[in-house]
This record gives sequence, structure tokens and C-alpha cells, in this order.
Amino acid sequence: MKISTVFKILFPIAIAAVAGYFILTRSVPTAVVATTQRGIAVNAVPGTVSVLAEQEMLIKGEHGGRVIESSLEKGGVVSKGDILIQLDTGDIDLDIEKSENEYAREKRSLEIRSPLELSLETSMDTLDDLKFRFERGGVRELDVTKAQRAVNKIKDDIAREDLRNEASLQNLENALKRLKRRKEQMTIISPITGIVTDVFAYEGDLIGGGATLAKVVSQTRIVEVKVSEEHFVGLEAGMPAQVAFLGIDGEQFKATVKKIIPVADSSTQRFTVHLEVNIDRERLDPGLTGDATITLDEREDALLIPRQAVVSDSVLVVKGGVVERREIETGYTSVTSIEVLEGLSDGEQVIVEDLHLFDEGDRVKTVPKQ
Repeated sequence: MKISTVFKILFPIAIAAVAGYFILTRSVPTAVVATTQRGIAVNAVPGTVSVLAEQEMLIKGEHGGRVIESSLEKGGVVSKGDILIQLDTGDIDLDIEKSENEYAREKRSLEIRSPLELSLETSMDTLDDLKFRFERGGVRELDVTKAQRAVNKIKDDIAREDLRNEASLQNLENALKRLKRRKEQMTIISPITGIVTDVFAYEGDLIGGGATLAKVVSQTRIVEVKVSEEHFVGLEAGMPAQVAFLGIDGEQFKATVKKIIPVADSSTQRFTVHLEVNIDRERLDPGLTGDATITLDEREDALLIPRQAVVSDSVLVVKGGVVERREIETGYTSVTSIEVLEGLSDGEQVIVEDLHLFDEGDRVKTVPKQ
């Protein structure tokens, strides 16, 4: 057979083989895998994390009035005791002046000698005279007794008058204090240090008593973890923890249990734990959520795989380019990894991404998880 004839026969076959190989390799999906490795397995309590502002205050005016000054600015930082809003105090200043004049007038009137005191002096002189004359037989004992009763009555009248005067003066003083207190409350100050997140009143506005003027959120944060009832037993303050926030990709943060609230939420039956997280406060925005694990125990030289590789205690193992579904027995679980007690060996590869795309017997190419 001529060489040209052989070439004509084999060349199309070779082209078809290359094309078939190309099509076949192009059609095989790619699986992202992780290799089992030895490390420290962590027995940890899982929980869901939420970041809260330690305080959120609605700033309200106790009394109505016209806003004449305001330092409120959305996003502005205020300190505890800063003046936020000043209401017009013109009318109450007049009331205070009037009350002060009434108080001073009442006080001066009390300094003037009472007519009853003069009457008492006269009655005392009469009584002394009757006693002197009675000793010498000049008057009856009945006359002395009547004079004594008159003196006692005047003394009682003076005591009652003093009580009335004291009560009247005290009432005027209290009324003045109330007016001054009301004036103080028309200067609205910030009860906390924080950031102004909302402003509802501006200079020139006429507000009613009890109206909401602004909202201030404290700059201190609470990292709160909700733990299920079955995982709550054994938790103690000071235990180490790890936190991963959904809004902060690719980072984990060390934390410590700061406070345990031993009362379950009545609706969810979950307990609340507060964490002290090793993270810059500026990164802890209220509303941030995530996952946490609180470490109860650790075990060295454990076989570990990524947590996302496990679904219902089974994994997808890639062996010789073929997917194999395998049941495993798990041990300790942390935020990122799971200990494998049975079902896997050192160096085996498990699929860690898009597990729903693969099934038993599928042929795949593999790339390592970054």
C-alpha cells in the first residue's frame, strides 16, 4: 500500500481522535476540592452572632416650645451632657420672675411682727397681774384661770399661724423650683455619647411636649451570640471563641466570653452570650451578623476537613477523577472545620463548593480550594 494511501486513511482518524478527546475533556466539570489534613479539632458550641449598639436613645422634649438653637446634625458625634436643642424660655422667664417676687414678698411679710404676738404680750401682763393680786387675796382663782386660758389660746393661734405661714412660704418656694426645673428641661442635652442617626426637629420648629426630636446611638457595641438550649450547659465566662462576620469576608476574629445571661428567650428558647471580640470598634457596625463558636475542648492530631464539605454526615470524595459519596462519622465541629472520626483517610480529596452539582459516579477535574 502506498504511503499516501495510508496517510489518507490515518489522518482523518487522528483528527477525529483529537477532536473527541478535546470534546470529552471540555465536557468534564471542574470540582473545587480540599485535602484532608491533620490539625487541632475544636469542640465548640455554635451560635449566631449579631452586633448591637449598647444604647439607642430617642431624644424627647418634656415640654413644648419653639426651637431657637440646635446642634443636631445627622451623622454628628455628641458627648454625654452636650446641649442638643434649646427651646425658647421667654414665657417661663416671666413666670419665674413673678414667682420670685411673690416669694420675696411673702418672706418679708413674715418678718413683720404678728398682731397675735402683741396680743400675747398684753395677755401675759394681765395674767401676771392677776397672779400677783390672787396671792394677796385681791381676786378669785377663777379670774386667774380664765386669764391663763386666754394666754394659752393666743399661743395656740400663733402656732397655727406659723404653720400656715410656713406652708405658704414652702408652696411658693416649691412653685419657683418647679418653674426653674421646667426651664432647665427646655435645654435638651444628650444623655449618652454617640452618633446622631436621625433628626426630627430643626431651628424654628414648634414642638409639643413629649415629641421625639432625634435618635442617638452609642459608639460602644455589644456582640451578642444566641446559643441553643442543648449547647448552653457548660458555658463559662472567659472561654475562648471565634467569630466570623458575614459582612467581613475571609476573616475570623478571636473572642472571649464576657457575660452569660442564664435566661432563655421565651419565644426561641435560646440563651444569650456576650463576647469580647478582638476587632477594631469601627468595624463593628450595628446590624452586622455572623457565626461564632465557643471552645469547650480541643483535640490534637485530628483528621480535619472544611465544614462546608459535609452535608447530612456525608461527603463527596474524588478518587481517580470519579465522584464517590461517602458516609462519615464526625467529631468536634468549629466555625470552619469538622473532625472526621471514620470514613476518610489522610490525603483524600473532598468537594467543598457547589456540592449540589455533583453526584455519585460523575467524572470531574479537580482544582484545590484557594
